[in-house]
This record gives sequence, C-alpha cells and structure tokens, in this order.
Amino acid sequence: MESFPERSLKVQVTILASEWGSSKGGLSTINRELAIQFAKCPEAEITFFLPKCSEEDKKLALQHKVTIIEATRRPGLEELEWLLFPPENLQIDVIVGHGVKLGKQAQIIKESKKCKWVQVVHTDPEELGMFKKYSNPISKGQEKHKTEVELCEMADLVVGVGPKLSEAFRSYLRGCQKDESVVVLTPGVFKEFSSLKQAAEERKQRSILVFGRGDAEDFELKGFDIAGKAVAALKDTRLVFVGAPDGKHEEIAKGLTGCGVPASRLKVRGFIEDRESLKRLFQEVDLVVMPSRTEGFGLAGLEALSAGLPVLVSRNSGFGEALCIVPFGSSFVVNSEDPTDWTAAISKIWAKDRKSRLEEVEALRDSYDKKYNWSKQIKDLLHKMISWTNDNNLVFFSAVDFSNVQSFAETIGGTVVSSHLASQATRGTTEKHTGECRIERKKRNNEEDITKNLQTGAKARKTMGDIVASGSTSKGS
Repeated sequence: MESFPERSLKVQVTILASEWGSSKGGLSTINRELAIQFAKCPEAEITFFLPKCSEEDKKLALQHKVTIIEATRRPGLEELEWLLFPPENLQIDVIVGHGVKLGKQAQIIKESKKCKWVQVVHTDPEELGMFKKYSNPISKGQEKHKTEVELCEMADLVVGVGPKLSEAFRSYLRGCQKDESVVVLTPGVFKEFSSLKQAAEERKQRSILVFGRGDAEDFELKGFDIAGKAVAALKDTRLVFVGAPDGKHEEIAKGLTGCGVPASRLKVRGFIEDRESLKRLFQEVDLVVMPSRTEGFGLAGLEALSAGLPVLVSRNSGFGEALCIVPFGSSFVVNSEDPTDWTAAISKIWAKDRKSRLEEVEALRDSYDKKYNWSKQIKDLLHKMISWTNDNNLVFFSAVDFSNVQSFAETIGGTVVSSHLASQATRGTTEKHTGECRIERKKRNNEEDITKNLQTGAKARKTMGDIVASGSTSKGS
C-alpha cells in the first residue's frame, strides 16, 4: 500500500537566513531571535533555511526547537540564490523574508509553495543613502528603496523592526493601500545578556564603547566623529571601538585621533563574532553610546541595556524612539548631533555613583521588557499566521482510516472536500479506505475563534494520531 507523509497541524514557518550566528550583523541577530521566540509557541514549527551551516550551529538551534535546513548547492548561483529552491518535501505555510537580500527569494517561494509571505524590514535605504560615502550613495539608496517597497507591496504582511521603520514603511505603502499590513515588532530584552552581573566597584578610568565598521562609508552615518569629540572633552575616559574590518584598525584609529581622542585613551578592536566574547565586553566597559545620525533600530544599544549597562542613544533611531515612551527612557536618549551635548549627557551619567547608575539601568530594563515583551508580540504575529491557515484549505496526507476522517474534520471545525483512495482493505464486514484527504476549515475572523482553535489544537492532534494509528492497523490487516 502506498503511504503518505503526515501533514502537521502546526503552522509551518520557514525563515530565510544567511547564518545562525551574528557575524553579519544585526539582521542575523534579529533573525535568530525571531526563530527562537516563534519556536517557544506550541502552535508553530520553525525551520531556518540557509545556504550552509556547521553541525554545531544545527545542534544549538535544536536546543531551541529550531530545525536548520541547508540549501542544495547550485553551481553558477550566488549562495543566497540557493534559497530560491527549498526542498520539495519541506512543508511551508508561511515564508519569512528580510530586506532585499533575504526577501527577493520569498516571492518565488510564495508561488512555488502556495504559502503566505511575511517581509521584515530592517533599514530605510533612502535615508541611509544621505550619509553613506561610497560612489553615488543617494541614487543607489533610492534604487534599493524602490526594490524594498516593491517587495513589501507583494508580501502578505510587512513587519517593521521598531517604531521608526514601521512608520516610514506605512507611508511608503499608503499609495497601494497596504499601509495597514505593516506590523510593528520592537525587539525585546535579550535574556542571554540579562543574567550578566556588572561589577559594583567604580573604576579609575571609565570606558565608553561604540560599535560599527568605522570605515569611511559609515564613519559619519554612525556618528563616530560625534563620539570621538565627546570623549576627547572628558578626562579619565577611554573610548573603545569594536567592529573594525580586517586591515582597517589603523585607518579607524587615525579618524578618531583626528577628532581629538588621545591615542592613550583609545582602543580599536575587530568585530566580535561569538556571543560569549560580547558578554565579556559588556562587563569590561561602563557605558555604550550610539550617536548615529540615523538608525533603523540600533540593536547594539538594546543588547547593552539587556546586559544591565548604561546607554546613550540617538533620538533619530528606532531604539531611541522606543525608549522615549518607556518610563525614565528619555533620560538615555540624546536628541542632538552636537558633540558638546553628548559630552554633557555622559558627564551627567558619570556624576552618579556606580551603584545608582546600575540600579537606574535595571529599572529601565524592567520597564522596557514589560512594554516590548517578546512573547506577546510574537503571539500576536503568530495569531495572524494562524488566521491565514484557518482561511485556507488544509491538506492532510496520511496513511489514515477514512472511516474516521469525518470525525476528525468535525473536531477541527471543517469538512472533507476531497479524497484520494490509495488502497482498501476489508476486515470482517468493515471496509477500510486509506489514502489522502483534503479538509477545508471554516473561516475564523476574530480573536475569540482563534483562541478557541488554539485550545482545541491538542485534541485535534490526538484525533489525527488516532486516525493514523487506525490507518496503520488497517494496513496490516
């Protein structure tokens, strides 16, 4: 008898990715955290689809109930283009893309897998282009912006990382009347850092940390000149720069000493790839500053706050906007590009004893965690995905006993609309039919119905298991 693989009752979410780690920056960090948070929901099964991955990373992902699938190598194509071809047997209800690099593949997968598409936006290319220093940055920013908006227009749902990007893309999508499809997802506290303990004793020379590549392309954009000039005006304060590309350390050091920072109060380090090293760095320094002239969100600032470290961030950033509506949050936001204002803000923090500084940050972190809770935001997003699934025909493929299919359909609130007989067997006077069936669920359009669906999920899965068991018995008769 021909056998059919069982179609899971959980929402099958596949996230397009370039890596499990964070070597490629904030997008990778957000991507991994999304997968981890979604996997905590019993109603979803999460697949991380990427070009290649180490066995160690696969094991780490499985610890969070995330399955990593590597794409098949495609000679002649770029690695990220391999993601255009997910395995035929990979069940996908929702495909999650990111930006242009990890979003363009989703439009193809949406068609080939007949699934829904969630597009996550991390940057505003047009705004970034105003500060970039490579050739023709404004026109290139406009071109990338156009592509990003077109992808969002095609997607079923757009997720903006933080309030700043969400507001921007709502305005971009008003013309096609898809502005209401934009959902705000403000990253919450990273629990992997929140258990860190900061040293209680005051240091003789305090250290301020800034993150970034620091090359000519990003020096002005990230406000490293602002940080350099602000620190230069302070005594007993060292600037620690982390993120220098290979071979660019001297160039970055020259740029920062040119802002007035003495070499004796400056450290320039390369990019930190592993999270354990980042934890140790957060325990080494006293303050993180993020004086970007524009920033889609600003994940480095949130990671520092998660570690219980004082932060000062630009108002023209998604993280800055998010902080301003949290109790006491505005005290950690600087609405200026003037280095003297940043010097004043740093001095205000230094004027407090270390114990008071750390207590204030802990209170801010708790308030932020309540306001931007990962769990609530992810559940709200998952409910939208479940409502899509409920509005579609669900196909269950299984070696099942068709005599029990109708009762299963009633359990999940649907009816059998088609079936395919693979074989039949007779046991006594009862005829058993085994094959595949298609069950159409009734539409559920409100939160109450969705909640009821979640509550009956376990019962539905048990019923399906009974059907499969019955089908297996039938097969052996």
